[in-house]
Formats: sequence, C-alpha cells, structure tokens
Amino acid sequence: MLIWLVQIIIYPGMHGWDQARFAQLHKDYATRISFIVGPLMLGQAALALHQLVTAPGGTAIMQTLLIGAVWGVTIFISVPLHRRLSDGYEEKNVNRLVTTNWLRTLCWSLVFLLDMLILVSA
Repeated sequence: MLIWLVQIIIYPGMHGWDQARFAQLHKDYATRISFIVGPLMLGQAALALHQLVTAPGGTAIMQTLLIGAVWGVTIFISVPLHRRLSDGYEEKNVNRLVTTNWLRTLCWSLVFLLDMLILVSA
C-alpha cells in the first residue's frame, strides 16, 4: 500500500531535504506523485461506487464512507499543506502533514482490510 510508504518514509523524510532547494524538490515530488496517486484515487472511488450499486451492503457503504473521508482530508487538509510547502520548508507544515496523513493511512488501511474480507468471503 503506497500510503504506508508516504507516511513512514516520504513525509517524515522531508525534514532532511535540502532546505535551500526544498520548494523545487517539493514541487517535483508533488507533480510526480500526482501521476500515481490521482488515477489510483479516481479508480478506487469508481470501484467503490460500482460496488455500492452492484452489491450494496454494509461493507460497500463503509468503504464508500472511508474513501469519502480520504478525499475530504486530501482536499481540505493535505492539498493546502502541500501548497504551503511549495513555497518552502516549514517544520510545522511538514509535521502537520505527517500527523494529518494518519487519517488517510487509517482509512485506506481499513478499505484494504475490507477488500480482503470481501475476497475471503467470496
């Protein structure tokens, strides 16, 4: 799961990036990761909605709510923090990014576990 790589290695690792080049390094990172994360998030949302329509039930509802929470945290918390970091390094913004990203990490991990539950019970 990509989110654990981001949570454990990439975001905390930003503290060690060259501060003189931080803004450019961050812009490069944000651009590159968007090409990976964007399609994954869109695909995951589409699959969850498909599951909700074709096999409605508690699991599908829970997954859809969890994915909605991920989107909410991403749009309202993570993206604004990334915009601030594109201006340069600020320890408090990196710390806040790490802290608030635990919400996305938890939600995506629960979605993954629900997917495993669906596979095992099929």
